[in-house]
Amino acid sequence: MAIEKSVFDGEKMQALLLQEYGFHLEESRHLQFGTANCYKVRCEEGTYFFKEYQKEFTLQAVERETELVDYLYSKDFPVARFIKTISGKSCILYESHVISVQEYLEGKSYLNDLPHNLLKDSAKYLGILHSVLKDYPMESSLDEKWAESISVGAVNAKYDRLLEALEKESSDPNYSRIKEDFLFKKELFCHIEDMKGYFKGITYTPSHGDYTSCQLICDEDHVKAVIDFASAAKLPAVWEIMRSYIQAGACRNGEALDIGDFAQYVKEYMKYAPLSKRDLEAMPYVYLFQLSRSAYGYEEYLITKTENRDALLEFAFWRTDICREIYRNADAISRELLQLV
Repeated sequence: MAIEKSVFDGEKMQALLLQEYGFHLEESRHLQFGTANCYKVRCEEGTYFFKEYQKEFTLQAVERETELVDYLYSKDFPVARFIKTISGKSCILYESHVISVQEYLEGKSYLNDLPHNLLKDSAKYLGILHSVLKDYPMESSLDEKWAESISVGAVNAKYDRLLEALEKESSDPNYSRIKEDFLFKKELFCHIEDMKGYFKGITYTPSHGDYTSCQLICDEDHVKAVIDFASAAKLPAVWEIMRSYIQAGACRNGEALDIGDFAQYVKEYMKYAPLSKRDLEAMPYVYLFQLSRSAYGYEEYLITKTENRDALLEFAFWRTDICREIYRNADAISRELLQLV
């Protein structure tokens, strides 16, 4: 679900590929996964993955991503390598957007609907990734200092602004559901100050930053590669673990979280990277803290009114339902995970 309109048409893409890469474009297909504009491009020279990053991304940030991918490839971790331009650049700037071209890996990606038989491989490769990147230098994000800086008042003020915007759309068919979600998140965040303590004493590791099913290239029975390291940072390992499981499709269609199944996912991860007792205890609270403050999807629907606002709102509804589910069961999740050590 790209959040910005692409700057490309067929002629522009054809000209850029020829000028910068020496590739002769024959066909391009816009891909629907992710928030960037991504394309499968078939050229005389081969088939490639063409990515137009959102405006917020800088050349320096994407260059760091290309260096990380090169490092992972050198460690035999399955990735899609970046293709250099004729002049040897790993990415370029075009109409204020960073552009890159990568190997196109045949396979299937999923959007919050990863088949259950692939969950084990998802946990495996996340564990291997954390093990491989253990000493890789990255900037920290979502750490203890960050958690302490989050103000309950500021988060509530954000939801108050969104409630004001919602009142201007009182005839919207989603009005009641959106208002209910905002009031729930405001109430939840008023009780979340104690959860800041769970960011202390947990494992922080260089990580993917957006390890979800749409970033996995799969065949029918295993994961072939991990892609899109644009959000890589040093993060709480437990946040990336729980998020990856939830985003794979847990609690779809109002289903309850299968705590036992989630524990098996964590157990598989731990075959490749260690977690402490503190990590397992803190996992649901760390994830809930971040999830509860996010208004992603609602802001795009009410404020920026992006092109795919209806799909983003449905995603926001789902994440808020997840928030409710984890809030109800956080203690039970923590107890179940502690049985793994």
